Amino acid sequence: MMCLLIKTLNTSNKIMLWTFFIVCLSLGVDAQYDWHSRDAFDEIRVKIDKVSADNCPIQHLGDLYLSDDSVSHLPDIKDININPVFPNRTNLLHLHNMAMSRSFFWSYILQSRFIRPAINDTYDPGMMYYFLSTVADVSANPYINASAIYFAPNSSYSPSYRGFFNKTMPLFAPRTFRADDFNDPIHLEKLSTLNTFTVQDLGGVPKESLSLDYTSDYYRINEWYKKWLPDQVGLNPSRNQVRFKHKTDQGQNQQSWDMIWLVSSQLGSLRVGADEFPGPVKWTRPYFDCGRSNKWLVAAVVPIADIYPRHTSFRHIEYPTTAFYYSFGLYA
Repeated sequence: MMCLLIKTLNTSNKIMLWTFFIVCLSLGVDAQYDWHSRDAFDEIRVKIDKVSADNCPIQHLGDLYLSDDSVSHLPDIKDININPVFPNRTNLLHLHNMAMSRSFFWSYILQSRFIRPAINDTYDPGMMYYFLSTVADVSANPYINASAIYFAPNSSYSPSYRGFFNKTMPLFAPRTFRADDFNDPIHLEKLSTLNTFTVQDLGGVPKESLSLDYTSDYYRINEWYKKWLPDQVGLNPSRNQVRFKHKTDQGQNQQSWDMIWLVSSQLGSLRVGADEFPGPVKWTRPYFDCGRSNKWLVAAVVPIADIYPRHTSFRHIEYPTTAFYYSFGLYA
């Protein structure tokens, strides 16, 4: 039809018609369904789609992380009741509060043995208690997808180890992540896949396997470990202490003792300067949890204060330190 129309026109009209087509092609159409210029969201989407469970072991280290500003408006304890919390950040706020709560809990129960005082180290929580604690965090909170406790090297005491020396394990890191993906946004039916949790000890690895050692740089995605450990700065025992006093009346004998609880996350940490910035809860960059859940996670990391070394009966050589920390993960 277009060819017949052009044939019926004279020369001047043909020139005008071709000029009109050329102008239209050169100008284009700027409509809502036309191609838009590449923005920051497109760049993040490309990085997310680039990494998968099959190719993450051979990806460059920089491709396993997103930029710091990929997730904005992260909750901060110092901003509560000052800056508003947006509705799409309520899950992050819950993650923030859970991290602080667990930091309080573990800092207290590990130091509460000084209240009794404990007869022996059987008052300390057993190794299974750490595993069940991480399972409880994930099972009780539908929007928390991972929970872990990472110990510094030779800082995890086992009640089953007897004797004065060599009572620690080289590495210990119980971790639980959600194996059921019913709550993912891609599943509209929200039907359970009958999977529950995957629980493992990330510290139970061979000595020569540096790529499996979460304290080594060869682990690649252990930025959460370097947030608080190793404790090279040291703690300030004069800050954030809570003193308890307990008395027992046994006939004519009265016993009393004091216990100083080193608080690790009360509007700041025992670490000097951490209460100003960034605070007791440190957020990691979004990272791909390669070899484990194989998903993009955002982690909240809190320190746990304790007295080390334990069970020496010489209080003057036991010093406060950040021995391990709690980490929570939320799917990005």
